[in-house]
Amino acid sequence: MVCLAVWILTSAQAQDSKEVIKKFDEYSSLLLKKDFDKALNYVHTGIYDILPREQMKAVLEQTFSNPMMDIEMTMPEVKGISTTKLINKVHYVKFNSKSIVKMRFNMEGSGGDPEAIQNQIKQGLITQFGEQNVSYDKASGFFTVATVKPVIAASPDKKDWKFVTIDSEQLVPMLEKFIPKEILDLKVE
Repeated sequence: MVCLAVWILTSAQAQDSKEVIKKFDEYSSLLLKKDFDKALNYVHTGIYDILPREQMKAVLEQTFSNPMMDIEMTMPEVKGISTTKLINKVHYVKFNSKSIVKMRFNMEGSGGDPEAIQNQIKQGLITQFGEQNVSYDKASGFFTVATVKPVIAASPDKKDWKFVTIDSEQLVPMLEKFIPKEILDLKVE
């Protein structure tokens, strides 16, 4: 009987994980297609108290259409997904999202030494992401950055999942306004 209960619990958790990953893939695919209106439907609504939806859309549009920068992203890979936790009638799952981002900066008209500027950019990326996660291809001019960021999924019904990516630890105090501390502090590997 205990084995059956464990199997049911494990099976339910696996189904939750599959649904979360499916929805996160839908969200990520919309971002890659630059369909920001639809992608923002997958963002946890609490984030809009910090940055209104229209401002978030404008930031995304400016970032991905900046003539000074080319960006190429890969589909993120979900790593280390937690068990589902029910807190105040909301289901939460935390996982890590691994992405590869390629960036090339247009230095024409900058007036500076292109090599010095490239080195400065590389040092900034290394400071932010770690030396092991940053590389530069001189031939193509692209920086490649590997990122692993925690993501929190929330849903009242285990179907309509909304996501918050923790881009930096400085965001955590703001996220505590709508994400339980227990979930923010949860470690996933």
